[in-house]
Amino acid sequence: MEQSVNIPCQVCAVTSTKGEITPLWCRYQDEQGEIHKLVIDEAKPTGPSQVVCNMFFECTVEVDGCKKMFVLAMDSSTRKWSIIRILL
Repeated sequence: MEQSVNIPCQVCAVTSTKGEITPLWCRYQDEQGEIHKLVIDEAKPTGPSQVVCNMFFECTVEVDGCKKMFVLAMDSSTRKWSIIRILL
């Protein structure tokens, strides 16, 4: 099961010498204005192969002792990151 969302976020990532991007953490602001930081344990590049301009990562984090998964996307034209799907 999954839930589609559109949560803008700030991302810290590293780039390998081959140009591969790996997100390390992201943070977002909830409806109450509180900032949440998610440290990414694992990030797997994913997404449709025909989408060349955008990047998608299936990420795993630990929140309150439970593993959670979500899809993090970067729009290459605007350089904006967002959480677009929460995997349940």
